[in-house]
Amino acid sequence: MPFEKLLVIRCLRPDRITTALDNFIRKTLPKGDDFVDCDSTLSFNEILFSAYSDSTTMTPIYFILSPGSNPVRDVEDLARSIGLDPKKMLHVVALGQGQDIVAHNKLDIGHREGHWVMLQNVHLMPSFLIELEKRLDFFAQEGSNPTFRLFLSSDPNKAIPIGLLEKSIKLTNEPPQGLRANMKRAITFF
Repeated sequence: MPFEKLLVIRCLRPDRITTALDNFIRKTLPKGDDFVDCDSTLSFNEILFSAYSDSTTMTPIYFILSPGSNPVRDVEDLARSIGLDPKKMLHVVALGQGQDIVAHNKLDIGHREGHWVMLQNVHLMPSFLIELEKRLDFFAQEGSNPTFRLFLSSDPNKAIPIGLLEKSIKLTNEPPQGLRANMKRAITFF
């Protein structure tokens, strides 16, 4: 019966399907609240630290941007929390016209010396991303410095190569939906 109700809502009110799915999961699965509210108790910095722990020299962390998010600040905070100086060890390049050469240079430095490289707005240069994917494969064969990390950020875009997305740990920091979720997120920052 609950699933049939979900199908009717999908047909008649597709704008309400997200709320209906939340309710369906909460009511039908054992401990359904845990699935719906899975990350509401963690701050984004804690989630980023967990993703960093799972990353390797060949596994980039990919930020899918949403309004109001600033992953550069979060990555700088992460670097400080593990004892790295972001002014010396983090190279941030905003991709755009002519910045692909700068990005390649920073990637080479990071690969050799173990620095972190953050490439922002990679969706603006889809042809660069194909080269980046090949370069990461070359780094894997050659062997990178163990402290090297690559961070990417972009708006959602269909031009991002699938291979790069499959290699990456994908994160997004979406604004909370509703008053209750907003209050939970505010409390996690204290």
